[in-house]
Amino acid sequence: MEAEVLTRQAGFFISALTTISLALLSIEFISDYKLSFFPFSFIIVLYLAGLYLRNNFWRKAWKNDKKTLFRYSNIIIWVLGIALIAVFIYFGNSQIIVYPLSHYAFNVYLLLIAFIWTGYSALELYMVNGISSLTKYKNANYLAIAAIILVDLSFLVMNRFVYLLPISLVLLSASTIVSGIRVEKIY
Repeated sequence: MEAEVLTRQAGFFISALTTISLALLSIEFISDYKLSFFPFSFIIVLYLAGLYLRNNFWRKAWKNDKKTLFRYSNIIIWVLGIALIAVFIYFGNSQIIVYPLSHYAFNVYLLLIAFIWTGYSALELYMVNGISSLTKYKNANYLAIAAIILVDLSFLVMNRFVYLLPISLVLLSASTIVSGIRVEKIY
């Protein structure tokens, strides 16, 4: 039974680890303006593993509940997750010269990533709320909403306060862990 629960939660926990990795990488980038794409290879593998495991969880939720919301959300989350990484990789490959992080405020690709990610996160938060107790985890919703808003805001104000990005990514990681905890007693 414990193995089932850990498998169910693994996608969320791996996604949280991915987000923490991005936060650490952004702090390193802010401190010395050097960026090695070597760590990105591991982060991309973690991201895809987390996406795959979360997709499996939502597919199982659909098979157990037969709610059309889970069926379409399962597909939409997979498509948005792949689109997000594709835009990010395209953006990364187009960078011949690496500038300080503040240079990337209002970057079209980063804003597109933020837009895709917001849709992805809002949909998943809605689905987690659909299967988890709202009374016990009311504050978790505030944490998730704050993380969504701060990540989007960080892409807009990077030229003023670059440390908002790692702070918002740590908050997002905490929110993802709480979502993983919330799905423990489901199915």
